[in-house]
Amino acid sequence: MFIAIVLAILFSVLSFINANKLISLKDDVPLKGLAFQTKILMITPIVALIILSAVIFNFHSLYRERIPHALLVLSMWMLMTNALFIYRNIKGKNLNLMTTVILGAMSFFAAIYLTPLDRYDILFNSHYYIIPSAIIVVFIAITYLNLIRIRKVYLPRKI
Repeated sequence: MFIAIVLAILFSVLSFINANKLISLKDDVPLKGLAFQTKILMITPIVALIILSAVIFNFHSLYRERIPHALLVLSMWMLMTNALFIYRNIKGKNLNLMTTVILGAMSFFAAIYLTPLDRYDILFNSHYYIIPSAIIVVFIAITYLNLIRIRKVYLPRKI
């Protein structure tokens, strides 16, 4: 459980660093498609959450285990897609891309590793949902805060 908390803190810090990289390039990032991309990145997790909820409630048991598990894996995928979005927009600007690549790779491998429910149960005690729930809330909040910050910086400008 301690490893999960340390990784959650690392993911959070890397996510803020990456958003700050993109925000610092305010005048160099092309605006074409940025509004659409950020809107898609904000809507897709909500649609996925609705689909996951319908699938879990209709076809599975063990709701108390499966819902935090599904949300944690969803939040990892959100971090990875956010890192890819930032990488796509800063890759030609001579910034240190290492943190973006590290965040994307770590969240990708964490999402794949945590996808089987038994691995999730090994990492987090199956009857103890406070830590995974806190991690989920932090990851989703950070992802949305970063996207809102990016939209606030870039979208008031005229294309």
